[in-house]
Amino acid sequence: MTELLLIRHGLPLAGVFDPGLSPEGIAQAEHLAAWLGHEDLDALYVSPYRRARETAAPLERLTGMTATVLDDLREWDTDVSHPYTPPEQIGADDPRAAALAEGRFEDFVPELDRDAFRARAVRAVHTILDAHPGGRVAAVCHGGITNTYLATVLGLSTMFWFHPDYTSVSRVRRMPGGRVVLHSVNETAHLIADRAVDAGTAA
Repeated sequence: MTELLLIRHGLPLAGVFDPGLSPEGIAQAEHLAAWLGHEDLDALYVSPYRRARETAAPLERLTGMTATVLDDLREWDTDVSHPYTPPEQIGADDPRAAALAEGRFEDFVPELDRDAFRARAVRAVHTILDAHPGGRVAAVCHGGITNTYLATVLGLSTMFWFHPDYTSVSRVRRMPGGRVVLHSVNETAHLIADRAVDAGTAA
């Protein structure tokens, strides 16, 4: 069995081209690293966007691994001619804010080439799974990638069906026969608790 942890980046700065993490996002990334540091990860992948790379950085330091940058893990916002605004901070008069508030996630990016984006999300995940048979791997990416791949696993026609929290973890497992199954969605315990470690395994 191969397990893949799909992780959304931390809260980014607003109004910045290819933003890094906000102070809150940095704290989220540190909590994530402390939580996942006991999971015996075999590899770490990351989107090329700065908000994802900065989210992965504490985990890289803790594990001693260097994340592999995988371009297919990038989000849909490939137009860097405009400053990035986190979805939750979009102005109330913007139709996208209403779509988000009402759970109409598909309407948030109506211009998106959905077939191409789905194909890229699937290609990214399968590239990782193929490279690490029998391993446990983490990929720091984006809400759209996680949404789309999990929707594909579940056989949903809707690509964007939930709103992942910042630094949330969703897990899929490729079974020995090749079938990929959903194991968990939107884990956020690391944001509110410390992880218990067995006394026999603690350093």
